[in-house]
Amino acid sequence: MKPLQLLLLTAPLLAQSAVYQVQHFIPRRNTECIYSDFQAGQTATFELFIIESPAGRLSAGVQIEGPIASDKIGEVVKNDNGEETGERTSKRVTPADTWDPNRYAQNPHELSLMGSLMQDAITNWPRFLNRHGNDFQSKGIIHHFFHIDYTHSGEDEDAIRARAEITRQIQQDENDRRRRLMEERNLGQREMEEVYEQEIRGRMERVLPDRIAPYEWTKRIKSSGWYRLCVQADEDILVEMDIRNSAVFGGVNQETGHVWTFADWEEWEEEERINKLDELKEQAKKDEEARALLEQVNSALKDQVKGYDLESTQRLMTEINTLVSQMQQMQSAVHQRIKSHEGIAKRNHQKIKKSGVVETLLYLLITGYQVYTVHNWLLSTNSLGR
Repeated sequence: MKPLQLLLLTAPLLAQSAVYQVQHFIPRRNTECIYSDFQAGQTATFELFIIESPAGRLSAGVQIEGPIASDKIGEVVKNDNGEETGERTSKRVTPADTWDPNRYAQNPHELSLMGSLMQDAITNWPRFLNRHGNDFQSKGIIHHFFHIDYTHSGEDEDAIRARAEITRQIQQDENDRRRRLMEERNLGQREMEEVYEQEIRGRMERVLPDRIAPYEWTKRIKSSGWYRLCVQADEDILVEMDIRNSAVFGGVNQETGHVWTFADWEEWEEEERINKLDELKEQAKKDEEARALLEQVNSALKDQVKGYDLESTQRLMTEINTLVSQMQQMQSAVHQRIKSHEGIAKRNHQKIKKSGVVETLLYLLITGYQVYTVHNWLLSTNSLGR
């Protein structure tokens, strides 16, 4: 029996499922947030991708911040073996951990309500920021905000030209702002640079992605607690959002600098299963039905499959697993580009439609004016002829 034939027998081991991020529809001027808890020392990757917008403008304001709530809220419950049970608890929370200790001291049953505790922390988050406004770095507080615009992302010439023009305009505005600061405050070059640096710290960064792909921002967590990713839509948008934890996905990809993705994790897990075929075989022997099936396979493979056949088949399975993972990633990228191009097509259609309506109205106005002018001229001519 050839290695390829043996591969067909073990094909179920290569079955993978494509991973799709949860999509959120965010109406114009509305905000959507997702939350995740982290422990100090872990690494977090915040990911988002604006898929489409009926209005054609793929832009939004983004906030990444935390810890907005104590890590004691909603702790994962584990059994005696250290395995997660899928439940969460807030038993370690005390009134002193909340913003209103008197309220929770009088109503101790509310300390066990994760929703109430989270809402209390979220409501008072702005107060927390004001209290530690000049001490973010030492406290391990993340308060990162920026504006992202996918409207002109892509590799086509129009998109590249549009991004270059926007970048040029941003740089020109920055130079004008520097010059105004120097003129208004009568500062020297060094003093002006210090004032300018303080000013831009509080200004929103603009992100113009070159590629039609998810935007990722990664940060090592210094303070344990709950963190969130919020997106405020400029127009109605459909967006994918995700927060990944290095403790869940096995660390950080050194090539990208971001936490491993779902696809990376599945590929690694599949390779682990392929590399442990012998172990799986031993486990299968313990099962009666599996033993019978194994005997049939061994009978069919008797005097046909050699050791080098299995080794070559195992290598082939690993290669195929890698190819399948790459194909899934390419498929996901193509899907994202298709959705983006669809949005661009809709936007161009709307522009052409508006342009057509304006041209038609102008044509009707000009034609009406011409008819009116000719009509008056003919009437005046007839009057003179009499």
